[in-house]
Amino acid sequence: MKGNDLHLRKILLDDSKNYYKTNMHCHSTFSDGNMTTADLKKHYAEKGYSAVVFSDHEHLIDHSYLTDNNFLAVTACEVAVKEFKEISTLVKRDMKVAHFNFIAKEPSNVDTPCYSSVYDHYIKDFYRDKIVHSRGEYAREYSAEGINDMIRKANEKGFLVQYNHPRWSLENACDYLKYEGLWAVEIYNHSANLWGIYEYDINAYDDFLRSGQRIACTMGDDNHEISHTCGGYTMINAAELNYTSFIEALEKHNFYSSNGPEIKGLFVENGMAYLKFRGGEYAVMSTKGRRTERKMAKSPDSVNEVSFKILECDGYVRFDVVDKYGRRANTNAYFIDELPV
Repeated sequence: MKGNDLHLRKILLDDSKNYYKTNMHCHSTFSDGNMTTADLKKHYAEKGYSAVVFSDHEHLIDHSYLTDNNFLAVTACEVAVKEFKEISTLVKRDMKVAHFNFIAKEPSNVDTPCYSSVYDHYIKDFYRDKIVHSRGEYAREYSAEGINDMIRKANEKGFLVQYNHPRWSLENACDYLKYEGLWAVEIYNHSANLWGIYEYDINAYDDFLRSGQRIACTMGDDNHEISHTCGGYTMINAAELNYTSFIEALEKHNFYSSNGPEIKGLFVENGMAYLKFRGGEYAVMSTKGRRTERKMAKSPDSVNEVSFKILECDGYVRFDVVDKYGRRANTNAYFIDELPV
C-alpha cells in the first residue's frame, strides 16, 4: 500500500475474535480409520477442538448431523493420484503419488469431483456403481496436466483444494510447483511424522510462495487411529462458529497452524509487524529473500509481544513461533503489496 494508506493498520490475526481449533485432515470408519465420526467428534471436542474436516478417502459424505453450537463438521474427502493406479503404495513403496483434500464450501455438496471407482476401495459396490452411473467415471492421470485438470474441476464445483503431505508422497518441487489452483499446502502431517517420516515441511510452502503462488499452509492429524490424534491443528480466526464463517476464514487465510505454541494476534502498521504469542521461546519473521529476524520471548509461559520491521523488498513475510521442544506455530504468508509498508 502506498501514499494515503501509509498510516493504516491492517489486522492479520484478530485477537478480538475467536480461535477455533480444527483438525484439517481426518479419517473415520467411512474409509480406513478405526473410529466412527461420532466417536471422533466426542474425542476431539473433549480435547478442546471446535471443528473437524472429515476427509475420508475418495467420496464425500455430509456429516452436518454432527454439527451443533459448539462443534462444526466440515464436508471433505481426500483423493489420490498414483503413478501406477492399480498398485498399492504398500506394495510399491517408492511410487510417487499426489493426495489432495477437497473441502466443500457448502456442507451439502457431496458431488465428488473427478470420481474414480479404481481408487474408491471403501464404499459398497452398490453405492460405487450408483455414483458412477449418476456422475460418470473420471480417468485420473498422474501428470501435471492431469492433476491440474482435477484441481480445476474441483474449484469449479465449489471446493478448496489442499495439497497433502508432500514428503510422504515422495514429491518434490519439480513435481508440485507445476500444480495450479491450490488453496493450501499441508506443512505438518501428524500421522506421517509418527510413522518416522519428518512431515514438517515449511520449505515446500516457501517453494510455492517464491514461485508466485499465494496459497495458505495448514497442519493436520491425518489420523486413522486414536494414537494419531491431536498433534497438528489449524486455528481458525473468526467471529462465530458456523459453516459460512469457517469457509470465509479459510478463503481469506484468517488462521494459523500449530503443533504446540499459540499465536494470539498479528497486525501491521506503518511498516512494522506486531505479533503476540504464548508458549514459544522465540518468534521468527521470514521473507521471500534471505532477510530474517528473530525475537526472543521474555516469558514463554505468558503472552509476549514483539515487533518486526518490514521492508518493501521483502516480497512477503510469514511468522513462526518455536517452543523449547521444537514445536512450531506458523502463520500464512502476507505479501508486501497488500500491507501498509
